[in-house]
Amino acid sequence: IMNKLHELLKKNNIKMSIGVYPWPAQLKNDSVNSIHVKVWKQFSEERNIKFYNSFPSFFKLAEENGLEYVLNKYYIKDDIHFNHQGSKIIANDFLENR
Repeated sequence: IMNKLHELLKKNNIKMSIGVYPWPAQLKNDSVNSIHVKVWKQFSEERNIKFYNSFPSFFKLAEENGLEYVLNKYYIKDDIHFNHQGSKIIANDFLENR
């Protein structure tokens, strides 16, 4: 599907970028260089697509402050989505790497 999307966008002269960020379970059970990061980074590099990676930011915060702190401060309670504070982290990562 992503290959098809990439081709469609390319055909219509629309730039594509890919961003990844960790779900709470990934912060708990995975690593900053998870398979998801590797797959989408490789996909992006092979197609000359801009790649945004917020895994380092959230893993660093969890290492410095603890997992529960990060989950409570940056995610919607009992959800995989970010709250306002988490969205700011992602926005900063985007702005610093565009």
